[in-house]
Amino acid sequence: MIDTDSYRIGSFNIQKFHENTYKKIGIIKKIIKDNSIDILAIQEIFSKGALDKLLAALGTEWDGRWDSPNSRSVSAAEGYAFVWNKQRIDLSRRKNGEAFEPVIHNQYPHKNGMTLIRNPFYGRFVLKANKMTEIRLLNTHIMFSQKREENESDDHDSSEKLPGDVTKRKRELEILSKYILPKIENKDYDRFWNEMDDICRKPCATILLGDYNLNLRASGAKDTFIDEPFFIITDGKSQKRIVTVQSDLTTLKAKPKDGGPIKGYANNFDHFTYNDLRPISTKCWAVDVPNDPQYYAGDLDKYKKDVSDHLMIVMELSLI
Repeated sequence: MIDTDSYRIGSFNIQKFHENTYKKIGIIKKIIKDNSIDILAIQEIFSKGALDKLLAALGTEWDGRWDSPNSRSVSAAEGYAFVWNKQRIDLSRRKNGEAFEPVIHNQYPHKNGMTLIRNPFYGRFVLKANKMTEIRLLNTHIMFSQKREENESDDHDSSEKLPGDVTKRKRELEILSKYILPKIENKDYDRFWNEMDDICRKPCATILLGDYNLNLRASGAKDTFIDEPFFIITDGKSQKRIVTVQSDLTTLKAKPKDGGPIKGYANNFDHFTYNDLRPISTKCWAVDVPNDPQYYAGDLDKYKKDVSDHLMIVMELSLI
């Protein structure tokens, strides 16, 4: 178990997850629990039924929410979820006890008239050990391509991407990281009353996380890089130093045309972005394919079939 003052936030693109999709739910549950995840942001979860199936496996100690952004494209509207350990995490609540339910976030300044193809899923959470401490999460899956057949392809080889689509992805990350994330971090909600005082609950961390379909140069990936993994924003309230982290490779290479086995990882698409001037200590990593011979022992082809073409990523927050 991790230290009680530390919390683990995960992000997982569980490839094309419908309730009727073939998935080894027991393995997904094992990955989540073995890594002591407190809150998990999920991408490519296409229905509430899929979430219900996962929650049934995780057990009564877990809760979750699902939603799908409005879109003209079925692929763009694929859906998001949050699941969390109820023993350590709760939804933020108003004075009357009503929960702030996670929502698809679509209120933001549009840069040069540009809107996001797939809006993020926004959740506000509090620590059971200290309900004055809030974690705000923006769960995103930046569109791989506007062409539906490319989004639904297993081929994530970056050499196949079109420059125009890459440019659009970078613009979407700019909207998310430079406009939406700082605004969410600055936002003051209803005041939280304890028995003695009026205290405004402030976020200890506001994090953009998910599948960006873009790489950090430090990952060693071939191309399709994030232009600004670090930048400074100064607004009327504060200065923010926005960083994008998690440089492990996280996508499995496409199966070769000759039907041979998958060989290794291709891209570093899964990340966390946050203001590192906040008083928290963080570390992050990708969770490798389980090496237990009972399961995969590094068999990436089987893992891709049973679980996903992505690895789960984890950020550990140490509150200081």
